[in-house]
Amino acid sequence: KDSFGNTALTPACSKVECGEYSCPPPFELKTDGTCCGYCWAPDHVVAADRHRVVEYNATGFAVEQCEDAPSTCKGPGANAVRCFKPSCREGETASCGG
Repeated sequence: KDSFGNTALTPACSKVECGEYSCPPPFELKTDGTCCGYCWAPDHVVAADRHRVVEYNATGFAVEQCEDAPSTCKGPGANAVRCFKPSCREGETASCGG
């Protein structure tokens, strides 16, 4: 604050420029405390996917990490990153490395 009690701080969203977007039904635009808003629908209209996989790779989509993956991805423990089979566009293939 300056000597008059004014602050130099600007509102958090004052310099955020939101693009144009629309929410497809049944979603509606919510702007409660966010800079740009978001599309929202209640769970009874659009159910959230709350399934739980009970064992590692129960879906069959998990794959081994690339050898050159960062060491922070390799664990140990429950926070190790899991990699999944990529879904590439026609004519493209997944590969490890840069």
